[in-house]
Amino acid sequence: MAFRWAITSAGKIAADFAHAVRQLEGHEVVAVAARSEAAARDFCARHARGAKAYGGYDAMFRCPRHGADACYVATRPDSHKHLCDRLIERRMPALCEKPLATTVADVEALYAAAHGSFLMEGVWTRCFPATVKARELLRSGAIGDVVGVQAEFGYDITHGCPDGVRGSQATGGMGRDIGVYLAEKALLAFDSSVYDLADARGVAVLGHGDGVDLTVAAAVRLVGKDGKRRGGVASLLWTGQCDTPEQCTVLGTSGSLRFTETHHTPRALEVTRRTSRTTSVTEVLDFPPPPDDGQHDWNYPGSIALQYEAASVARAVRNGESEAPEWTQADSLAAHRIVARVRDQCHTLSEDVAVEKPDF
Repeated sequence: MAFRWAITSAGKIAADFAHAVRQLEGHEVVAVAARSEAAARDFCARHARGAKAYGGYDAMFRCPRHGADACYVATRPDSHKHLCDRLIERRMPALCEKPLATTVADVEALYAAAHGSFLMEGVWTRCFPATVKARELLRSGAIGDVVGVQAEFGYDITHGCPDGVRGSQATGGMGRDIGVYLAEKALLAFDSSVYDLADARGVAVLGHGDGVDLTVAAAVRLVGKDGKRRGGVASLLWTGQCDTPEQCTVLGTSGSLRFTETHHTPRALEVTRRTSRTTSVTEVLDFPPPPDDGQHDWNYPGSIALQYEAASVARAVRNGESEAPEWTQADSLAAHRIVARVRDQCHTLSEDVAVEKPDF
């Protein structure tokens, strides 16, 4: 039997998710809710033929007839907590786009409320085969003890960005948009089940008019929970002021692991093992993306690979799990704490400024 998806949103990432699922064997979209029934019907006609259209999210939540096995939440970040709360009340498994919520307290509250009901933050990077392999290599000691991580990620938001990025210091900013991908890399190297955040510091360029974090350079230190592991550091940079190469390198006592292409949609790994101070052996591992039938113009690069995340959710739900091993609730909460600790040092929250896209 197919794994059936409901989608809340008629936006761009929801469209990409629908077409990724359409091409994933054993998955289908059966229901779509948008702010108006007309928008939901239009979305279904273009991206999810045969799915039931609902005008308003509550209308879908009240109706048991759509028969979905899980719901994908792809609305604005400031609505995520409310929608996830409603899904938790109905014990409906939920995959929510990042950020799961806009404050650490709300993230904690959602996971506490879920207690046994499946809830996953959509950090899809963790479900890519390249990331799964990287985690396996790091846990097996392939590069020795991890010492540090260097990573950056940025894109020029003047060419377009999600609506919630600008306008509100309380709910927007690049930390909430892409900072999680940098925190994820720190936690890939320093597993949240073994290491705790000891310190995080940052400096930032803030947006004129709304004060959101546009560019942040962060230094993070993680230490072993058992007091025996020394831990290490991560040097992280995220920005909305320019496009970056999106590189990430994990440094260990006997080698290094590098994501050779865009690390939030990774397709290759470069594993270097040192044989002496001046010599080393490097192995390149390639992970081709899923095949694409070319019937959809993707809104975001690499979105066909949302299939990996959908498959991960289906496996966990069918196994009766409350989380997926690729990105656990502990991982998610640890990432939110890192980003929040850094952001809090970069500015003091003030009243929101009602502007859509202020100048830098």
